[in-house]
Amino acid sequence: MSESSTLQWLRAPRLAEDTLPPESLKVECRRCGRSVQVSLSAMRPPGFLHVDDQVACPEIQERWTGNGSGGLLLMMCGALEQSLDPVSDIEHHEAAVQYEPAPLVAQRIAPQPMKLSPPSWDDSADDQEEAERTGRLHVLLARFVEHRKAFIRVTVGVVALVVVAVGGVLLPLRNLQILIQAPPGLSAVSLQREPLPTSVAVRRTTMDAAAPSTQAPSTQAPSSQRTPSAPPVAMRQPQAADPLPLPEGPSAGNPKPVVLADAASAQPKLRVPETVAIPGGTFAMGGEDDSEQPVHQVSIRPFAMGKYPVTVGEWKACVAAGSCADIAAGSDDQPVTNASYDDAQAYLGWLAKVTGKAFRLPTEAEWEYAARAGRRSKYWWGDRMRPGMANCKGCNTASEASDAAQPLKVGSFAANPFGLFDMGGEVAQWVADNWHKSYKGAPADGAAWLDDGSYARVIRSGSWSNGAADARAGSRDRYDGRIRHPTLGFRVALTP
Repeated sequence: MSESSTLQWLRAPRLAEDTLPPESLKVECRRCGRSVQVSLSAMRPPGFLHVDDQVACPEIQERWTGNGSGGLLLMMCGALEQSLDPVSDIEHHEAAVQYEPAPLVAQRIAPQPMKLSPPSWDDSADDQEEAERTGRLHVLLARFVEHRKAFIRVTVGVVALVVVAVGGVLLPLRNLQILIQAPPGLSAVSLQREPLPTSVAVRRTTMDAAAPSTQAPSTQAPSSQRTPSAPPVAMRQPQAADPLPLPEGPSAGNPKPVVLADAASAQPKLRVPETVAIPGGTFAMGGEDDSEQPVHQVSIRPFAMGKYPVTVGEWKACVAAGSCADIAAGSDDQPVTNASYDDAQAYLGWLAKVTGKAFRLPTEAEWEYAARAGRRSKYWWGDRMRPGMANCKGCNTASEASDAAQPLKVGSFAANPFGLFDMGGEVAQWVADNWHKSYKGAPADGAAWLDDGSYARVIRSGSWSNGAADARAGSRDRYDGRIRHPTLGFRVALTP
């Protein structure tokens, strides 16, 4: 329904007094601040002169129920009625003084416009009207709903502070109670620890029983008041290093004594790779392939190197400790294979932690220096492959050939003059350097040649599945250090 249609529908019917001369007064409302024309008539109370002003009044919109349109113009808002009070008093006073009451119909004197003071909004009066209309309970409920989020936050904060305060008070009281109940010589921290293993408790009990008493009888507590950490022992339990003698004679009815095994003997022994001391020196590094050029002089400081590649048995100790991946296959005396560069670093980090020694991978220069063992030939024994010298493809007779699926056990062939085994063939070995396509710009002091952000790593020695050319001392190849391969292994190095 449009605005014009609404105003036409709300327009009141004509009354009898509409024929009288119209009288109106412009009044400012104290609530909304609007200036409206008020109709003044002797036949009815003051009302809106224009229905548009009445429809726009907020209070009229709230009070009008829509039950007929005849009395709409008779409705007045409370603020507008208060604005008319001074005008009505003046009009009645002037009418009483100047005119005598007519016998029939008293004619209403036209009010004179007067200057009213600026209206002011009274919050207390509005609140009072709202409380009278809806009740104080509804007002309080509306205010609570409006501020409920702030109330909930304040309540949660207060509860949290109370919980923290109570916990801060109860925790010291609990520790104090534990200290009060603890036997002499024990603290609350020691009471909260886990109990000693049974074997340790038995040993301590037997040692206390065997040791002579050095305290006065009055200071020893009765046995009935003790609280042992292990079941009571009637007799001294035999130790592995000090077994009890067996009873003599057939009349002895006691069973054989139980000998307690040492706890350390039940744990597997740590297998550390055996190393060989390599003397320092200077050598010509490089070979015949393009990646082995140019041949250059390198000075090597003394260091130690693994006598064999890391074996499966040595790798299993790291797996048992939870520091290495379970990738080893084969017998314990075979070299570990299928190891990536990252796997080798994990093993070396664990080995350095448990031994306290700075184990690492050899540099490429150290590996070639150790493989040549002071020689300049292709192999440490000469320039031609000889059967029985290296485990590589096609390098041996049929009786000496290795299984193509896996390498032989370490040390199956002769060692070079430095005492190192399997420095050509057997298993390809990771070194510390990143891959470079030539030796141009390589370090001359034997240090590792590293590049940030590169995953390509150098591998040396070839493997049992590669030919004799890859088993040369100067042969080099590359592989992604993050990826495993069935022919890749490594050996350790150590700086003295």
